[in-house]
Parts: sequence; structure tokens; C-alpha cells
Amino acid sequence: MKKVLVLVLLAVFLFSVTPLLFAQEKTKDDVVAIATEAVKAENFELEDVDIIYDEDGKLWSEKVGYLAEEEQSPNHGILREGFLKNYKVVLFDFKEPVPDVWVFVDKDTGDVLKVYSE
Repeated sequence: MKKVLVLVLLAVFLFSVTPLLFAQEKTKDDVVAIATEAVKAENFELEDVDIIYDEDGKLWSEKVGYLAEEEQSPNHGILREGFLKNYKVVLFDFKEPVPDVWVFVDKDTGDVLKVYSE
């Protein structure tokens, strides 16, 4: 009976981790599409926006550095580079007065990790 239980538990475990083992990294187009749907779900209109796929997170790194230096920023001290791992980021550069929106997407699963706006 114990052997059967162990085999069942092993099968359940393997079934649950198999997608993680064989997950393929999402393409740029996949990430942008996922991020766009997340921004729409937040009720943003996408008429006057430039959508920028942030290759290697360089723009986000610059933004984090800027926020860390701005003591007046409501986000001073709470954002750190690398607070998320294994992600791709898309910047929605809205025209004033709408603040920019950053969407973080898990590069393997396609899950939206965070929708951030100042």
C-alpha cells in the first residue's frame, strides 16, 4: 500500500513540474500581447501610447535608479533592481497626463507578475 501511495505522489509531483521543465521562453510578441491585455484589464485606453518592449530590462533599470535617487518620489526606497526575477518588461509610454505603465511578465509561463504605474 505504501508503494502505491509513493508512486501516486511521485506521479502527481512529476505531472505538476513537467510544464516547468519543458517551458519555452515567451517570444517578444507573446510578452507584448500579454502585457497589452493586462493594461487593458486595468482600464487604460491604448490610443495615445507608445508600447516599448524593454530588451534586457535596461529602461526599467534606469527608471529604478532614477526613483531610488528621487527623495520626493512616493516610491523612494521601495523599488529595487531585481525585485523580480525571470521576467520580461514592457513599457507603456502614455502621453501626459497619464503616467507610464510598466508590465512585468514571467518569461517562461507568461504570467503577469506586476502592473506598475507611479
